[in-house]
Amino acid sequence: MPINNRKEPFRYTLKEPMHFEIYILSINGMDGPSKPIQAELRDISRSGCQLAFPLSLPVEDNDIRIGINLKLFEDLLYIEGTLRWGMEYNMVWRYGVQLEIAVEDQDRLSREMRMLAGQGKIIVK
Repeated sequence: MPINNRKEPFRYTLKEPMHFEIYILSINGMDGPSKPIQAELRDISRSGCQLAFPLSLPVEDNDIRIGINLKLFEDLLYIEGTLRWGMEYNMVWRYGVQLEIAVEDQDRLSREMRMLAGQGKIIVK
């Protein structure tokens, strides 16, 4: 029987990306613009996610914090995170986000992801 030595949380890849708005909360500790950015959620785990949006941000040289209001299945979740990497793909930028999920929201996020998996809307990797 194979042994699972996985150290990272399972990543859930969405069959169809979800559209929502993100907010840049701060760049290097300075307040970000208040205007929301249209984004797509490509995949998510309990510790991070991959977003896509048409804005180039210099992630490698800056500490960029974002806020996300996201409804995966039933519950609206507010999650904050830090952009860790970015790369251009077909004229759209994709970003890796390290999520900072409040303790009280961790179980809700896991439940929402399981519900999406049960509906066949995501693939577990």
